[in-house]
Amino acid sequence: MSVLRSIVIAAFVATSFAGTAHAQTRDTFSVKIEGAAAERQVIAQNTVWTCEGDTCLARPNHAASVRSCRQFVRATGARVISYGPEGAELSAAEIARCNGEAETQQASN
Repeated sequence: MSVLRSIVIAAFVATSFAGTAHAQTRDTFSVKIEGAAAERQVIAQNTVWTCEGDTCLARPNHAASVRSCRQFVRATGARVISYGPEGAELSAAEIARCNGEAETQQASN
């Protein structure tokens, strides 16, 4: 086997393991919704969520944010109770903005 071919194979193997390691370090997001999810799988912001009852789980490539939460709400039509990885969930104020409740409260004041 030539040296060049050995280097190419080694580089390919190294990048394969790096991709696997990166995928395993992503946090699992949990979303609790009011009621039960209508669908078993939901796609929101390029992420496939697996839902069972009132809980949906995924390993997204994005951070927990009001924007990503709103995308989930648009895709499911459900009201979100909690959103994000364990220990880094959105705050109550962020959840209200996610559900569109903050705008409603400000408009009525």
